[in-house]
Amino acid sequence: MGYKKQENIQSLEHLQVPQSLEKFIAELPDRYENGSIDKEIEEQIDKEWKVFRNGTRNNRVIWKRVAAFSLSAAAAFGLFIGSAFVSPAMAQIVSSIPYLNLLFESKPLGEEIKDTLDQNNYQYGQLGVSIREKEVSVGFEGPVEYYNEVKSPVEDLIKDILKLRNNDAYTVKVFHQPDESKDNQELDSKFEQEAQAEQEKITATVGEVLKQYGYEPNGVGVGEGIIHIDYVPNTEKRLDEMKAQIIQNLKQEHGKDFKVKFYLFDPDLQEREGRLLPLFHTITEGLTAKTEYKVDGAGYSNKKERFYIEVRTTISSSDTDKEEVAAKIEKTIQDFLQSEEAQKAIKDDIYEIIILSKDQKTLKTIKN
Repeated sequence: MGYKKQENIQSLEHLQVPQSLEKFIAELPDRYENGSIDKEIEEQIDKEWKVFRNGTRNNRVIWKRVAAFSLSAAAAFGLFIGSAFVSPAMAQIVSSIPYLNLLFESKPLGEEIKDTLDQNNYQYGQLGVSIREKEVSVGFEGPVEYYNEVKSPVEDLIKDILKLRNNDAYTVKVFHQPDESKDNQELDSKFEQEAQAEQEKITATVGEVLKQYGYEPNGVGVGEGIIHIDYVPNTEKRLDEMKAQIIQNLKQEHGKDFKVKFYLFDPDLQEREGRLLPLFHTITEGLTAKTEYKVDGAGYSNKKERFYIEVRTTISSSDTDKEEVAAKIEKTIQDFLQSEEAQKAIKDDIYEIIILSKDQKTLKTIKN
């Protein structure tokens, strides 16, 4: 069941945003950092918000747009989501924004964690965010003394990020990976450099041919005896000619025989995928991040007839709470898809979203 876009909604230009609300939001990160929040401004915001709310009652889209207009910085989003000191007016604004829209406006979780670790100058070797395992992992190499020094601060930093994003399903793992011997490291490094240099030469040879046909060598992959080439449209009529020339040039310049595999794309479908993929990523991250949704993963396919998303839950089709959980997931997705940002991406495309039990039974179907 799909929802039609609301009609007769006031434009943002006609909305009167309380001036102290804008000022409070703009100053919020610095005030929080300094430990000083002006109570007088908070009280004034409460008063103005009540007046403002009366003029926009029953219009969730307007509330969302006001918040999106005001929350211009990602830091402000984080403070709104997780802070305990915000006024009731601030809490009302945040509660009016669909949960997934907050994520859609924010950085991906992995990117936010990486940026924060880098800003704090942590010398980590590995960083991973596993949706299936619901785990954020950070690995440190080098001296164990450094690892012991940073382990707890890094754990606390990541837990704070997860808390601000309401990601209560994730755990944090900070671990130490002992260095390999110096001799092994040097051998590995030399081997990697030689292999990379060889691949770069092969890629350059393939790229020269692709440029003759009007393509950039951005989608060239080199495997053992095979060349993979992406970003060629299915309308290209010269594939056999291109393939023969690539094989010939590789043989002449490198003395090796290669097979060539083209991965063709439909230009219309690629354009649609580029618009809808951010929505899929937001749905996946948001639903897997909170325990209440009981979601452990999602997948998508981009077919001619429609864009399809499959949401996989951990509940059985025989569980007593299956309808309640599925309805909660459905509402969260629908609220997001009906937002202005999502509607702009969807345009007139057809989508279908299936919510599945862990035994592969359909619990809900969302269509437009």
